[in-house]
Amino acid sequence: MPELPEVETIRRIVEQTLVGREIEEVNLRLPKLLRTSPLPTLNPLLGQQVLAARRRAKVLVIDCSGGLSLMMHFKLAGQFSVHTAEGVRHTAGHPVPDPSGPYPHRTTHLILALTGDVTAYLSDVRQFGWLRLLPTHNVETALDAFRFGPEAVGRDSIGREDLAARLARRRIPVKLALLDQGVLAGLGNIYVDEALHRAGLHPERPANSLANEELDRLHAAIPWSLERGIEQGGAKIVHNRAYPRDGFPQVHARAEEPCPTCAAPVVKIRVGGRGTYLCPVCQPPPRP
Repeated sequence: MPELPEVETIRRIVEQTLVGREIEEVNLRLPKLLRTSPLPTLNPLLGQQVLAARRRAKVLVIDCSGGLSLMMHFKLAGQFSVHTAEGVRHTAGHPVPDPSGPYPHRTTHLILALTGDVTAYLSDVRQFGWLRLLPTHNVETALDAFRFGPEAVGRDSIGREDLAARLARRRIPVKLALLDQGVLAGLGNIYVDEALHRAGLHPERPANSLANEELDRLHAAIPWSLERGIEQGGAKIVHNRAYPRDGFPQVHARAEEPCPTCAAPVVKIRVGGRGTYLCPVCQPPPRP
């Protein structure tokens, strides 16, 4: 958390609530979040209008007037919350701070006040996230430096043959290959577990061992899992337990609960140090 569906939800919140408004006040309470930022302060944003919001992988880009863009990465515990003059709140990302509680929270590190009495709060309990302010014309170069693979969902998402070729070059467990942002941009721990369960693949299967029909199932399951997450505004996981909505997530953070397909208990293992959830019946282990 936050993963692609959460970041896409934040992008839509910015697009719906902030675009067209001018930034009247910038309060960066934790300056170290401006890691390797081409511009050393956020002060140039004052008086600028928010023009658009876009996403590449898990990076959010907010384009503003004055030829400026603010890049955000929420890492493990970022949360973005917009509060309107009518008292309506639009929140996505990590569950801390409590979206219904008082703001700013002690973990709130950036406050943006915009015209129309709208306030945006960026919080990060772990302080792993980062901000970068840079000229808009440099954004694509900055994104290229991350060497992201194709997008996992959307109009420009990865094709089946491209996915097959990228996995064929890797002997590592398929879960770790899918988490590699250079293979596929945007997939995180929750949605890899869901995609592998949907495709009936054990997460420890070598990535280069998948048969054609297994690749077909996986290629369909990846956007399915992300689209389900986007529909919900992101999966709700609190203290490593899932709070499913409409039966999703199906396995992630649901250890010992029945698999929705076969009713066998979901189990938790570790793959490459990552907590991993699967159905031992629907996702048979790899052969020795």
